[in-house]
Amino acid sequence: MKNLFSLLLVSAFAASCINLNGQLNVTQTMNVKKKGGFLNMKTINVELEPGAYKSELKINSDKSFTLKLRADKEDEKDILIPIKSEKAFDLPANGPVRIAGNDISQPFNLNGTITTGYSDSSITRTLEDCTFTRNERHCEKVCNEYRDPRRPERRPEVRCDIICRDVAVTISGRRPVEYHYRYTHRNLEVEFNDINTQAQLATFSANGTESDRINDYYGECR
Repeated sequence: MKNLFSLLLVSAFAASCINLNGQLNVTQTMNVKKKGGFLNMKTINVELEPGAYKSELKINSDKSFTLKLRADKEDEKDILIPIKSEKAFDLPANGPVRIAGNDISQPFNLNGTITTGYSDSSITRTLEDCTFTRNERHCEKVCNEYRDPRRPERRPEVRCDIICRDVAVTISGRRPVEYHYRYTHRNLEVEFNDINTQAQLATFSANGTESDRINDYYGECR
């Protein structure tokens, strides 16, 4: 049951396009594989020098994250480090983070913790635009020419009928609504450890907040 909840949590991350902003502090020269080549379809081995890098962790799917190190200069490109696995990452809402380098084809392991908290805004009551449909009886005059087959030389006679039918019509209106926002706050603290020696290479701290609108009441559209 715990693993199922974890997978649902990461799937929710991907659906919400979650980004965690923070900083990567490299303590010693660290080898990584970054995206490169045509359309960033390949990976290239590079060395990160010790220092602080403004970073962003983007959740692409339940199997793929991207750590972006922002460039300091205009003529430089961001470094994109893929953290991608063939199986879904098993991440809890609150608890330890363990990702093996062998699972993501990187020369480092990830070890740390993630914490998640929630808060709600006050309720907003207002009127919103809306539309609804209703059937209306529409009638129109339809005329056709009729020619007497017994007297083809005569001019055709025009016969008209009134045709009525129900038509679905879209109506613009207003409706009362009540809603509030639920905020999800996440904080991630992770160490990058050498895949062979387990020596600490870097630390990554990041946080982010997402909001979702919760509809508490919908009135009738009029």
